[in-house]
Amino acid sequence: MTAGAIILTGYKLLLSDWRGYIIAGFALVWIANIYMSLYNMVRVTIKEENLETKLEEKQLNTPENK
Repeated sequence: MTAGAIILTGYKLLLSDWRGYIIAGFALVWIANIYMSLYNMVRVTIKEENLETKLEEKQLNTPENK
């Protein structure tokens, strides 16, 4: 997938020959991993907050609190 994106766009990084394609490939994968890690951290945080909210609602709706 990475190679296809680089070939399709002709993206080169730092050097204008074939080595630029190699560097661009590593950079593209590195940036994609950073974005996926950030997405995962945000997703886990949102899931934890939703669980805490449901637990608090459940505790408030118990018969002993009414």
